[in-house]
Amino acid sequence: MPKFAYRAYDQAGVLKSGEIECESRDAALHALARRGELPVEVSEGGLVKRERWWQRELVGTGRLSTSGLAIISRELATMLKADIPIDEAIRVISLQPSIPSHLRGITRAILNDIVAGYALSEALLRQGNAFPALFTKIVEAGEVSGTLAEVFDDLAGFYERSAEMRAKVASALLYPIVLLIAALSALAVILVVLLPTVVHLFEEAGAELPAALAALFAIQEGILRHWVAVCAIGGGVAIAATVIIGSDPIRASTDSLLKRVPLIGSAIQKSQTARFARTLATLSRNGVPLPNALQMTSAVLGNRAFRLAVRQAGDDLLTGSSLSAALARSQQFPDLCLRLVAAGEQTGQLELMLARIADIFEKNFHTQLQRLTTLLAPLLTIMIGVVVGGMMVMVISAILSVNELAVQ
Repeated sequence: MPKFAYRAYDQAGVLKSGEIECESRDAALHALARRGELPVEVSEGGLVKRERWWQRELVGTGRLSTSGLAIISRELATMLKADIPIDEAIRVISLQPSIPSHLRGITRAILNDIVAGYALSEALLRQGNAFPALFTKIVEAGEVSGTLAEVFDDLAGFYERSAEMRAKVASALLYPIVLLIAALSALAVILVVLLPTVVHLFEEAGAELPAALAALFAIQEGILRHWVAVCAIGGGVAIAATVIIGSDPIRASTDSLLKRVPLIGSAIQKSQTARFARTLATLSRNGVPLPNALQMTSAVLGNRAFRLAVRQAGDDLLTGSSLSAALARSQQFPDLCLRLVAAGEQTGQLELMLARIADIFEKNFHTQLQRLTTLLAPLLTIMIGVVVGGMMVMVISAILSVNELAVQ
């Protein structure tokens, strides 16, 4: 019989850890509940690992992160499956020392609203923008159907996969970012340490500084002398660029341009298709009507062209169009996606097909991302070598010319 490691609150309210032998995870949850213990985590195999300090979020924001949504969904799914009342489950989560402090604060606010008589979905809405509309809408559907445990299990899987995809993207971009940081550090050393030394050597030799070095030194002196103004101008330019790029016309033009770039455009299409299919499958599986689900799905897509295509598809469904035909008219989605959606509609297994589409294109996107970073790394290396190497050659040549003058 398999062993399950668990963490649970006993009747005295003390958090304890241990192991229990049961036929299944559900059986372990029920066994702990019969003993009067409130389980907060149960996993098959070894001891349950607590969240390390370096894995916790240090700074909280108004909106919960993907990892925060995954944590609260998984905790609620675990406890609701053990037949623990929703208010008691949220109280247990709010007492856990392992979850981020801002998440504990939100769960306490939710608990207060539930005790005051609000439904869970209403309590979530009262937290401002902490929970996305997709989350609250699915919870509301779960309340109506009486399947909150299954709904939170589904939400946990959805947000855990989203967090995993973000982690893969961050991991793929780590090496190029390290290269850029190394290049900037090398440039800083050249400009701050080597350049003033070379200029001093020329001044002692009474020689004229080469034009390129003179220009670099003038730029460095200007930045150091007027660093407050430089920082203010740089910050203003950054803010203005953010506002301009974030505006609808510029963002739409940028999204359209990126789609035409080789490799990058294909990666964007795969990423948006996977996010569309995963989100729509989750909403549909939990009883959200398809037109409403499409409108909500459009809000989570980052590319404006895909967002407008999905929103238009939702409008087309209201006029009697099929989903596959509506998506095909947008000319944004790959043929494989359209064929699988059409097959799902014909067989009555649309949710299953959408989940399959998400699996396929998440895998394809990850492969595409690896190819992009594989190409990006040598390109960055060459560019860094040209810039840093060129400056080093210029500085070394200047030092050698000063030595020649000294010899003469």
